[in-house]
Amino acid sequence: MATAEDGGIQGSCKVILRYKTTDRTYSGSGSSGGGGGFSSGGGSYYSSHSNRTGRSSSPVSSVVMFGGFFLMANAGVVLFFVKSRRASSKSYREMRQYQQFGDNWDINEIQEQVKNAYFVIQECWKRQDPDYAKDYMSQKCYDDFVMKLGWMQVRNEVPVQKNERLLSAVPVHTFDDLGKDQDYIWYLIHGKMIDYVVDEKTGRMIRGSRKNEAFYEYWKFIHLNGHWVLDEIRQKDEMDIDDFANS
Repeated sequence: MATAEDGGIQGSCKVILRYKTTDRTYSGSGSSGGGGGFSSGGGSYYSSHSNRTGRSSSPVSSVVMFGGFFLMANAGVVLFFVKSRRASSKSYREMRQYQQFGDNWDINEIQEQVKNAYFVIQECWKRQDPDYAKDYMSQKCYDDFVMKLGWMQVRNEVPVQKNERLLSAVPVHTFDDLGKDQDYIWYLIHGKMIDYVVDEKTGRMIRGSRKNEAFYEYWKFIHLNGHWVLDEIRQKDEMDIDDFANS
């Protein structure tokens, strides 16, 4: 994972056009948010159907059409990258300012805590044991984990996660209060893993994908008892990066 300001967003740019990123949704409790496998298991698929007409398109027009679709798809990805970079640069500037007045805003230390929290929380979800990551979560986040894992157990669902990676983690919004209790940071998490849910009784895959897929999520960290802990997770399509970049 890129640290501090050496370009977490730049690092993810190398993979931004290489991987198809997925917004993973949890179809259980009705509560928004979730993280990594915590929010995953929504595996969806797209079916394509060929429309037969009396005439076929020429090879040249097919190439042009494909090129147009490719450019349109990647234009959105590039725009998201640009907006993320703008929000991240603004957040780093703010964190440097906050660091002059508060010892809880050390950028490198925060990055390390976010990285550790990511892997511990993924492991806790895989184990179906919220207590495993209790020290890395706020009470609100912990209660959300307990509720969602409880629902999965009632439905005999077991999460499966493999090859968890953290491609980048960059701050996109910060808030510094007069004290430390209300301080928070929103991070853009770019991860990758194999992530799906199986039926405990039959072993059949219920949702998700056996492919190694990349994803983006927003993770909110708050400062609590001398540490930055996870408080909330939102999916990429649940928040507008413009709100962070222009705030």
